[in-house]
Amino acid sequence: MATLEKPEMPILRETPDQIYQRIANRMAEIAIQRGETPPATEEGELFYDLLYPLAEEISEQQQLFEYGFLQRFLPWADGEFLDASGVFFGIPRLDGETDDQYRERLIERARTEEGDGRREDYERWARDVEGVGGAKAIEKARHDLSIDVYITDLNGQPATAELAQIVREKLEDKRRALHDLQVLPANVFPVTVSVHLVLRADAVLETVTADITDRLKTYLKGRFEIVYQQIGALFFVDGVDDFRDYTLNGGTENLTVPADSVATLNLVVTT
Repeated sequence: MATLEKPEMPILRETPDQIYQRIANRMAEIAIQRGETPPATEEGELFYDLLYPLAEEISEQQQLFEYGFLQRFLPWADGEFLDASGVFFGIPRLDGETDDQYRERLIERARTEEGDGRREDYERWARDVEGVGGAKAIEKARHDLSIDVYITDLNGQPATAELAQIVREKLEDKRRALHDLQVLPANVFPVTVSVHLVLRADAVLETVTADITDRLKTYLKGRFEIVYQQIGALFFVDGVDDFRDYTLNGGTENLTVPADSVATLNLVVTT
């Protein structure tokens, strides 16, 4: 397994000298603003004796915070934090197993876990098949554990019957025994987003449009409800100063995507 280097987080690794210097600088600024003489802050002065121990404490707390932050991530967790990750995966540490051995086993499990046949698993498995652009799985009442997967092609159009059959065959090996599985061409729910953009002088419209399109497509993927207010936040990409007059399918109401449909995007931009 390749070794992952711990990320550098310099704002969490300040020395006591760096912290104390920032405090001293602030005291000087406040004094100057008040028209007063900045206090003496050199080693041996009163403020140094009072505040340098505080700077040392802050520096130590930063190191502890960094350590605790990294323990949240499996590649860098150790000790009891690593054991907690094992509880999450349902894989206890073996007798005599070192942190490195246990961590490698947990990471390998995370990389190879196929899922337990939930709706999201079928959607992911279907999208992994060549030629499939979008997929939405629905739990049906036909049987207790029935799953219907609706798919589109790479152009966002309803898949052909032939593609649906190919996906059905590839998902057969992953199908849970009790699941009645069907793969069907999805209905398409067209979503037209219209917006007037105010661009920065050096912005390139084609680049801005492509960036917004990517963000909107990511937002729409797998959604059953498209929230008008949330769409607005997706227009602020590099090069956009402001926007106005945006609509969803010609209006300002939220949209509900039918359960058997996949939302497809048509972006209309004016400047």
